[in-house]
Amino acid sequence: SNYMGFGTGIVPDQCGFTLQNRGGGFTVDQGPDHPNVIEPHKRPYHTIQPGMLTHSDTNELYATISNMGGFMQPQGHMQLTIALACGLDPQAAVDLPRFCITDGTYNGAAMIEKGVGKEVEDDLLSMGHNMVTGISGYGRSLFGKAQIIKRYRETGVLWAGSDGRSDGCAMGY
Repeated sequence: SNYMGFGTGIVPDQCGFTLQNRGGGFTVDQGPDHPNVIEPHKRPYHTIQPGMLTHSDTNELYATISNMGGFMQPQGHMQLTIALACGLDPQAAVDLPRFCITDGTYNGAAMIEKGVGKEVEDDLLSMGHNMVTGISGYGRSLFGKAQIIKRYRETGVLWAGSDGRSDGCAMGY
């Protein structure tokens, strides 16, 4: 898969694809002690990171979660997990407005999706957070593309939710 839309932006001669740039999060400029220095057996931060939640008493499957999108992946997983733990169904959890602390290109700002309450934004500002609020439209792609499949332990019924921020869908058979 490609990171940042079109990967490296390099298309090999007479080929119809771009070269990937999954190593883009590594550094060679900040010294050998930097946590993101290139070395054997390391993986880039932006690896696809699906998650699986289990019941604590039996380790049975509770849900699978996914939130593709580079630096948003672990942040999205946390937000989806909390939403499920608060009792939301999979689609409602996926539809909630999200936040993303970006990779440093916005001076450490927390990006806040349109729909987060003004009271929450005001509280965060009063605590000194640097934020960009009201992100909507195409800018919402920053928040990734989430999917959840929840399994009811009593019946085995699967209930899914898929992100309207992208072109996926939940289907069953």
